[in-house]
Amino acid sequence: MGQDVNSSEPDIESAATGRLLDLVRSLVTTHVSWKPLFIGAVITGDDCMRLYFRSPERDRTYGVDVLISHTGPGLIGSLVSPAFLANEYLHQPSDDPHCDVIVDLTDY
Repeated sequence: MGQDVNSSEPDIESAATGRLLDLVRSLVTTHVSWKPLFIGAVITGDDCMRLYFRSPERDRTYGVDVLISHTGPGLIGSLVSPAFLANEYLHQPSDDPHCDVIVDLTDY
C-alpha cells in the first residue's frame, strides 16, 4: 500500500504556525524602553513554543515556554510586563544557547 496522502500532520503544523504568527503580530509593537523587547520565537512541539524577550533593565534574555492553544490576552499582557518576567521565582536554568533563563508558562 502507498503512503497516506491525507495525513493530518501538515494541517497541525499549519494551524500551529498560524497561531504563532498571530501571537508574533500582537507582540510586535513600537519599542518602549521599559518593556521587554520581543526578539524571536520557535515552535518546540505540537502545541508548544518558546518566545524570546530581551530585558530592558538587565543584560538578560528570557526564553518563555507557552502553549500555542493558550495564547490569549492574559498571557500576552503578562509577557509585556517587565515585572512578570523579572520574577526570579519563575526562572529556571537554561540549556538553550539563545537565552539566559527559561520561564515556563505552559500551565498559565
